[in-house]
Amino acid sequence: MKLKLFPLYLILILLTCLVAGCVDEQVKSEDDTNAATVDEAEFAQIMAEANSAYIKALVSTSQKNTSASEASINLLVEKLTYVSETYGQAPPEMYANDKNWTSEIKRAVLIAAYSQEMLASGDIEAAHTALEPMRDLFFSLHERNGVIHMGDLLTVFHASMEEAITFANANDTERVASYIPTLEQEWQDVKDADKPASADEEYEQTLAQVDSAIGVLNSSIINGDSAEIRTNAENLRLAFARVFAKYGVVIS
Repeated sequence: MKLKLFPLYLILILLTCLVAGCVDEQVKSEDDTNAATVDEAEFAQIMAEANSAYIKALVSTSQKNTSASEASINLLVEKLTYVSETYGQAPPEMYANDKNWTSEIKRAVLIAAYSQEMLASGDIEAAHTALEPMRDLFFSLHERNGVIHMGDLLTVFHASMEEAITFANANDTERVASYIPTLEQEWQDVKDADKPASADEEYEQTLAQVDSAIGVLNSSIINGDSAEIRTNAENLRLAFARVFAKYGVVIS
């Protein structure tokens, strides 16, 4: 009986080996496909181009420059769409373990597309406002994956600054005053961060203008002049905008 069963055992063993081999080859094939798909250098380049378009879109919509806004927002949609279609299911190493990467990059495309839609409807202010959530999206993405950089610290400072400016415009001097220590610390964090690739010989001087603007705002608070506080709060925004336009990184 044992001799009769021997060929059957042999067949089962051979089949098991063949199946295991096929599975291994399939896994290897999938791994090779993923490795070939994730071009880290291209990903970084496309994201840098998307970030440049995003910065230009924010600036041009703020300045009510319709033609420049259209060009930059269209490019932003194009670049983010490419990233979503090419890397949405095959993220680069920095986002490889982020379970929300696919949905987040799709949401980034939707944010850009909605801004594009608002601009096409003739509402350039709405187009500008529609771009703002992109900051928080990429800040959260970077924070989850441990890749916080100088641009993210600009995002943190920007949020506090806008809140302070809101209170300045409401003539709430006490609330504006409460933001000064936060603004000083958050700007120090920006200065202490690694310099972005775009940093040049004017980098430190440009950042120092924000330090100066915070100091001037604080002086006007001490003086108690509401009109002066409003003016200097707006001047702080302008100083920040110069830094952001030249060195800001949101999308990466």
